[in-house]
Amino acid sequence: MAQERIFYHGSVMKGLDTILANARSHFDGGRAAYFTLDRVYALVCCRRRAENFVTMGLKDGVQHYYERFPDQLKVMYDKKEGFLYRPVSDAGLKNTNGHTWESCADVPVILHEHIRNVYAEVLREEANGSVIIHRYGEIDPDEQKLHANHLREHLDDPQYAECRDFIIRHFSSLWDR
Repeated sequence: MAQERIFYHGSVMKGLDTILANARSHFDGGRAAYFTLDRVYALVCCRRRAENFVTMGLKDGVQHYYERFPDQLKVMYDKKEGFLYRPVSDAGLKNTNGHTWESCADVPVILHEHIRNVYAEVLREEANGSVIIHRYGEIDPDEQKLHANHLREHLDDPQYAECRDFIIRHFSSLWDR
């Protein structure tokens, strides 16, 4: 018997009944509502748009989260609420990349889970082996400096428009002077 697929959409917004297709599709550039089969990835999507800074990716089938500034995970998620929504139906969801699914239409949803502290929940997922967290102090300083300086050099790129202030606040002390 096949196991039921559970789709998640992580948000900081309470009380949603629809996920609007107002994001830009990474697949075709059109409008998209995003979902994932990966609960950990949905958890890190529980952040404000001004903090749209995800440093996570799959490697050998396991999520890896990389802190790019000191205590990044704690700063972004500690004592912050999140909400995991499930689509009423998965009809119309298209797998576009790994655990990522998109719909070009708005998707009715139901609340699946209220997370009172996203940081604590991500740490539980780490303890369960669902994510490997690479903390800032464990990562090669040259790699961290390279990443910070890249953000400085691309600060005015359109992709960083919404989170520009966030980047300046958390990375400017790490930039080469």
